[in-house]
Amino acid sequence: MKRAKTPIIFIPGLFGSMSNIIIPGTGNWNFGLSSFIYEPFIMMLESIGYERNKNLFICFYDWRQRIAFSTQKYLLKTIAYVKKFTGCDKLNLVCHSMGGLLGRSYVQSDEYKNDVNQLIILCTPNAGSPANYSYWTGGSLPVQASSKINIVHFYMEQYIHYVSTLHKMNKVEAIHRYFPGLQDVIPCKDYGNYLFIRSGSSITFLPYNKMKTKNPFLDTLNANRFIIEKRNIETILIAGDGVETIQYLQVVPSHFKLEWADGKVVGDILTKHGDGNAVVHSVFLLDGNKYVVHGSHNEVLYKCIPILQKIL
Repeated sequence: MKRAKTPIIFIPGLFGSMSNIIIPGTGNWNFGLSSFIYEPFIMMLESIGYERNKNLFICFYDWRQRIAFSTQKYLLKTIAYVKKFTGCDKLNLVCHSMGGLLGRSYVQSDEYKNDVNQLIILCTPNAGSPANYSYWTGGSLPVQASSKINIVHFYMEQYIHYVSTLHKMNKVEAIHRYFPGLQDVIPCKDYGNYLFIRSGSSITFLPYNKMKTKNPFLDTLNANRFIIEKRNIETILIAGDGVETIQYLQVVPSHFKLEWADGKVVGDILTKHGDGNAVVHSVFLLDGNKYVVHGSHNEVLYKCIPILQKIL
């Protein structure tokens, strides 16, 4: 007799949920523009023995909002529903990108109900991502990480354009007011210093503690990260590698009142130790079983199926 599979909740990443709440006219919760990325992944999970709405559930959420808010409003409700529907008191969380921060936000919180067996994190920037500094403070990314199109950056530019046009506002004002969740994925203290100024042939890094642009959400979450192990949650971290990814950003002093709080982005330093969006060391900030998969931020979803088949 094959033992019943522990139910899983899949939490997609930024731009991985869409509904009328985010953009009117897009209907009930679905993967939206990211369907072509996530639907094949869901089908692959079905091919290893899961069945949607039976032991495989999706937690859609409003990624514009602060992660703590989305955790409360969407993830807690999904977990309660899945436990009631399946009759299981334990489940596994499979999280992609920003979704991993919702998963962590729950399992590290006082609200945690001892109901997660495995926390499986794919490509989550646990220490943040430098490109998000550029979007959060400047409304754009003036540097091109790679000649290949980066889906996340493409959607980011489109959404920022949409929200600033809709509200007839400066891009940065619009982001800060209508997309506060973006602040939760800029680099935090544990990323290390990531902005630098070049003078001649020498480069000087700006110390994080002197910066105006901080990530209090991740700073707090990471200071408390060891509670995951204390709570006996098995943590599996899967990172993508071999794709050029922004590691550091070059800035010049900015005289704008609102934009580029810690300097205008004019250049970057890339690393191959990343998936195009998250660098490996940011994903691997947590303790756990670590796997590196050669592939981009979205390719990792498909390439990690053999790992998931083994561990789930």
